[in-house]
Amino acid sequence: MKLIPTCLVCFALAGGLAVCSKSEVNSGAEAEAAIEVTEITWEDLMPAGEDELLESLYVEFYQEFERNLTANSTPLSQAGTQGADVSTLIREGSADDTMEQIGTFNVVKGLNGKRIRIPGYVVPFDFNADAEHTEFLLVPYFGACLHTPPPPPNQIIFVTSEVAAKIENIEEPVWLEGTLSTGEFLNDLGNSAYELTLSKLEPYAY
Repeated sequence: MKLIPTCLVCFALAGGLAVCSKSEVNSGAEAEAAIEVTEITWEDLMPAGEDELLESLYVEFYQEFERNLTANSTPLSQAGTQGADVSTLIREGSADDTMEQIGTFNVVKGLNGKRIRIPGYVVPFDFNADAEHTEFLLVPYFGACLHTPPPPPNQIIFVTSEVAAKIENIEEPVWLEGTLSTGEFLNDLGNSAYELTLSKLEPYAY
């Protein structure tokens, strides 16, 4: 996956100030450095054979959608939209704009409990004046979960953080680092097959 941000945005973790001795700081840094971090891509979250399964699910979905999507019971081929991206024909705010998520909760079991680093885009559950969040989603491309259909569950990461992360611009990609867990994490924006306990967030460097 290639991320092309338009500008660099500063991100900070907000929280209390802890006073530590020099030896405590050094030992803490050494312990942190000793933890192996594996950099992964979004493709690494997909188990073997999942690409082919997902493709078949999308083909089936769009074939059914094309059969049902008509404004005046007119086939898309006769309406001059044959070959168009069907998702562009969905009117924002319409009943079709809240589609069922396509995909599975199939995961790569070997990633459970691993400390990983992955790039992506933040989807907050809400917007507040401070732009600080302790829970949000990480997705592989901008606009995911805001348009239909959302990515499959194994292409969405539910992120939790003990300290609120300040995220001022969701249009800019970030690097996240933390411990990954597998499971079923359900929410209205998009269900996830992975959860990340956040330990580090920084701008995406390019």
